[in-house]
Order: sequence, then C-alpha cells, then structure tokens
Amino acid sequence: MTKETIKTFQYRITQATASQLVVILYDMAIEYLNDACESDSTEHAHNNIYMAQKVIDQLICGLDMQYEISANLFVIYNHMKRSLISASVSLDNNEINRITGLLKKLRASFYEVSKQDDSEPLMKNTQAVYSGLTYSKGGISNETQTDNIENRGFRV
Repeated sequence: MTKETIKTFQYRITQATASQLVVILYDMAIEYLNDACESDSTEHAHNNIYMAQKVIDQLICGLDMQYEISANLFVIYNHMKRSLISASVSLDNNEINRITGLLKKLRASFYEVSKQDDSEPLMKNTQAVYSGLTYSKGGISNETQTDNIENRGFRV
C-alpha cells in the first residue's frame, strides 16, 4: 500500500461512524489483496496477504454475537482466513481474487447500511483537513492539515 493510500485511509477513519468503519476495513482488505495479486515479489505478496488477514481479524473482533447475522459473518470471515492461508502458501491469484470478490459483495451490503447511519464520527478532536489547492514552499498541494494540538486534548 502506498503512503498516499495509507493517508487516505487514516483520514477516512478519523471521520467515520461505526458502520462506515466496517466499509473502510473492507476497502483495506481489498486493497491489500489487490496488491498481493499485482506483486512481483513473493515476500511482498505474503506480507499483503498477511495484512489482509489482520484486517479480517479486526472484522471478526467487531462482531456483536448477540445477533444471528454475526454468527453467519463469523463463519464467512473464518472461511476467508483459511482460504488466504492456503493462498499464501500457493500464491494462487484465483483464490485471492475469489476472496476479493466475497469482500466486495459484503462491502456493498455494508455500504448501503452505512448510508443510513447518521450517527456522529467515532473519533473526537481529530485533526482538521481542508481540501483544495494550497501554495507552500514545496509547491502546490491538494489538502492542508491543521495541527491545533491545544484543542485535541494533549498537554505537554
């Protein structure tokens, strides 16, 4: 994953509600698996598959087992993890693409749910980001972050 992609995910996480966070986790897993398929290095592919498994672990940890759907999702997530372990050994892109397809289908469902979520973002006192062209010594950039630490609850 590139630094630019990581920054994008970081920003999205700071602004996300609980249901949007699930969508972001799906996006991260899909990104890691796409990177694994496109990788020329076996070590890089293994690392990306490993990171996708870690994201799926986070999805498992976030399940509320008092709901029946959570038990079903638990079975699906565990199947994905077992399949990724197998794919990591064989580096079978077809298996990785199959898991990516499953993640995309689940993501689409959770995206529809997240559109109905009008709760506030989970993170408070996050860094403000203003989009638009700004000029600086280094040239033109697309966004500016303000480091107003006093308002973020930190004191040194």
